[in-house]
Order: sequence, then C-alpha cells, then structure tokens
Amino acid sequence: MATAAEHIGPARTDAAHRMSPAARVLRSIVSAHVVAIFGQPVFAGIYLSGDFDGLRWHQVGANIVTSLGYLQLIAAIVVWARLRQAWPCLSTLALAAAETVQYFAGMDGALWLHLPLGVLTIAGLVVQFIAVWSRPIGPAAPVTSIGLAAPAMREEDDSE
Repeated sequence: MATAAEHIGPARTDAAHRMSPAARVLRSIVSAHVVAIFGQPVFAGIYLSGDFDGLRWHQVGANIVTSLGYLQLIAAIVVWARLRQAWPCLSTLALAAAETVQYFAGMDGALWLHLPLGVLTIAGLVVQFIAVWSRPIGPAAPVTSIGLAAPAMREEDDSE
C-alpha cells in the first residue's frame, strides 16, 4: 500500500516541470519587485535621520520599483493571455496604479498620500508574492500520464 507522501511527491515534481515560462518569469519579477520595494523605507529612513544621500537613493529606488511594476504588469498580461489566469494581471494592475500615484505624490512632496500609499503597496506586493509562490500558475486541465489532456469520449454511430 502506497503512503500519502509517495502519491504527493511525484505529483509535485510533475507540476514543477509543467510550469510555463510565463509563470516562471512572473514569479521572478515579483520576487525582484519585493526585494526592491523593501529598500524604499530603508532609504527614506536614511534620509530622515539626516543623511541627505538617502533621498537620492530613495529616488533611484523609486525608479527601479516602478519599472519592475510595469515589467510585472507585462508579464502578468502574458500569463493572462497564454494561461487564462486573470488574477495576477488584475492584482498587478492595481499595484502598478498605486505605485504610479505614489511615485508622483512623492515627486510633488505630498507626504500625506505618499507614506500611506507606500505602506499599502508594500503590503499588497507581499500578499501577491505569497499568492504567486503558493498558488499554481497554469492551466488547470487534468493531465494524463503522457502529458496531454484527456479527450472526451463519444459514441460512434453504427448505422451504416
């Protein structure tokens, strides 16, 4: 009798091999995006503690974070088009919009909007990171042992 671990183990490795390149790219960009966005409060804190170079680092970081957000949006659109999963695109669109508003609020010095929106985008991106790495990204069709979706069986007409 096979144990549960023997049944789960091969299924997970098969699922890992079936992951599409679009899903891999999306996961990579989301990961880089999370790393970059965590630097932003650090650079702002450096500036606020009296080191004025921190503001320049924060500005460079904002350019990197925003660019990664737009790259992530492109990758999420590809995932939606190729894998028919809309949730990564819709959540990335919301994050990219928030980051864009936050970017311009920071440039204008509107800290009343820039700071809370920064907290919101970091939290949203962390939630998205967890979702992208914990949920499967790809077609949900059942796969046979040779890797093809099982065709529907139909009865043939014998009235010749």
